[in-house]
Amino acid sequence: MKKNYLDNPGSLKIDLMLRGTRIDDPVVKAWACGASGVDIMLPQNTLVNIPCSEMFTEESPYVIKKSGDGYIITDGTGTVPVSLVPKPKYYSLKTSTGVPFSKIGVFHGSYTVITPSPRCDFFNRGIECRYCAGNFDVRGVENQVYSVEEVLETVAAVLKEGASGIIYLSTGFSPGPDGGIEFLKPYIKAIKKRHNCLVAVETLPPKEDRWIDETYALGADSVLYNLEIFDKELFEFLCPGREKLIGRKRYMDALEHAAKIFPNGTVASHLIVGLEPPGSTCMGIDFLTGIGVVPILPIYRPSTDRALRIGPLTTEIIIPVYKHLYKKVKINKINFKWVRDLSMVTTPLEVRALVDVNEGAKNSIIENFYKSKIGLKTAWGLSTLRRKLRVKDSRDPSDSSGRE
Repeated sequence: MKKNYLDNPGSLKIDLMLRGTRIDDPVVKAWACGASGVDIMLPQNTLVNIPCSEMFTEESPYVIKKSGDGYIITDGTGTVPVSLVPKPKYYSLKTSTGVPFSKIGVFHGSYTVITPSPRCDFFNRGIECRYCAGNFDVRGVENQVYSVEEVLETVAAVLKEGASGIIYLSTGFSPGPDGGIEFLKPYIKAIKKRHNCLVAVETLPPKEDRWIDETYALGADSVLYNLEIFDKELFEFLCPGREKLIGRKRYMDALEHAAKIFPNGTVASHLIVGLEPPGSTCMGIDFLTGIGVVPILPIYRPSTDRALRIGPLTTEIIIPVYKHLYKKVKINKINFKWVRDLSMVTTPLEVRALVDVNEGAKNSIIENFYKSKIGLKTAWGLSTLRRKLRVKDSRDPSDSSGRE
């Protein structure tokens, strides 16, 4: 008998990401067309990106329907009012060079992802990750690199509209010792010089810790080195390039060092739910939270364009994994308010209501503050001040005035 998850936005988000949805409305279909899914706002301001075009979604019990002036999601036994996250206006605009902003900056609710180059050398070497959908596949686009000015124009459009408060810069694998930060360096410096916004950076772990220090000094507010798979043997099998050219231990060492450099809660790493046993994912959560890193748990979604095609786990099996995530983040006193409002993954904040009902009301005021424009400016200001003190301290060992 299928459990009903409509009453709790946290568990409903997980079930929707696992099972997807069917769509009974042309407006929603048009918004979702060509995208990885459709962004919907569930009750309690819970963002979710729901698969809607993959083959497995045809059997989903969920349907998005028009209801009066709004929308509902139903599983046939009940309904939940939802709202369609509107397509940002900047999607219809272009850079001065004629490139659509939507090709450079991909909107995901609270953050916008910018990948200046799709190049990932794993594909050139035939050692790409087995679960990768080919987002960094360089075939046919080897020379495509968006200029700093094109990226700046995109960021300006995003911020002017207020579409997202965080700019997320990412890059694929490159053979240099810096892990990709040298390529992203001019983009980070230009964005931080031109705009008062938060910047998260996702690269591969550099070979030397000094590049992590450099990433922070450049102005990055958050960094992600995505381990993806915690189990050693599965990591070697599913991530041949990462294992051969970086190594699982280097991921762990780099994350541990980054957690000592960046503010509490701003260093994160993905562990993909569904590509290893739930117990193994929990062991990964234990390790990461133990060194001060926030685990982010995206759910593997099978797709016909991915080399690895396995069925997802059930919600009943993986909800305990997310509960374990919340408990461990809380026990280790990691600030989890930086990793929030992510449509593609379930965050510790969203799982909190599954573990402690009273906890939600207690922290709602401070959460709403940091979601506001004033709160974002405050977060940016505090981050900038801390960086100045931290960088000064690291460059002058004799000066302890900047120590925390």
